[in-house]
Amino acid sequence: MVSHRDSLFAAAVLFLVLDSAVVFARVYVRTRIVTRGFGWDDFVLCLTHVGFVISLGLGFAAMRYGYAAEDEQPWYDKDKATMFTYGNQTTLYISAGLVKLAVALVLLRITVSRGVRMLLIGSIVVVGSWTIITVVFASGICATGGSSNWAGSERCTQVGYFRTISNIFIDYFYALLPIYILRSSQLKTRLKMIAIFLLGLGIFASTATIVKLVIIVRLPYAKGKAADGLHYDLLLWADIELGIAILAASAAALRPLLRHIPALLDSTKNGTHDTHESGPYHELVVNSHNPNKSRAADDAIATRPKTHESAAPGLNASDEELFRAP
Repeated sequence: MVSHRDSLFAAAVLFLVLDSAVVFARVYVRTRIVTRGFGWDDFVLCLTHVGFVISLGLGFAAMRYGYAAEDEQPWYDKDKATMFTYGNQTTLYISAGLVKLAVALVLLRITVSRGVRMLLIGSIVVVGSWTIITVVFASGICATGGSSNWAGSERCTQVGYFRTISNIFIDYFYALLPIYILRSSQLKTRLKMIAIFLLGLGIFASTATIVKLVIIVRLPYAKGKAADGLHYDLLLWADIELGIAILAASAAALRPLLRHIPALLDSTKNGTHDTHESGPYHELVVNSHNPNKSRAADDAIATRPKTHESAAPGLNASDEELFRAP
């Protein structure tokens, strides 16, 4: 049977490699492929990844000094393991809030609807406050022995339930909102589904959050080694949750990169590539329902200088045309 320590190490290494590769690719797309592409959403996501890397580094250090170990070694130091575990979980909680803000900022860039924009701005304030409050409880009031102890008291158990359940609702809110944002776009059904899927990948991160909720429900009834094992599992799924969230948040931004790999998309042979767009989500911006704005957008596209050969007959000259609301 695989030990908790081995599982923690394997998950940390896996997501360290995957997330680093994806975030690097995202930054490459935003700085080298798309003109004026790097924005606040990219900055916050990079900050999230830095926090995740720091968290994993502290986790490796904690395991080096005996965290989750089933044996005894002369270099194990309980105090150092506790210190590094505390730092690991604190940075993990902060990064978990930052990645949600990064997703919100992405959605804020692709919609021009005043109502949706105000909703997103309000959600950013709520998530920011949620992050601060939950970090204070997780790493302060409810921290025992260097880690969050959601079974330490009735109040901490309730806070654990609140944090995890609200986390699930936040993930689903940001994952499902693209359906509403793109509902009136002119994107063909197949491409619309791809766009919604890419923008809503964060829903998979909530799967790990649901597992964490089950663990928290079991914690008050566990004792001794069983309780320790549940705490190790809680940290494991927290790593998995954030790792998946960073991957999901970066996915939609990598679409322009596929145009540089013709073997992956047949359409790249016939489509156009314009690096002079006004931003990485230019083609995803949905016009408001005001028909005058829609006609203005049509005129602007019609008069925009062409930088490449026209697309093959029957294909749209630019993907942005597919995302305009009628």
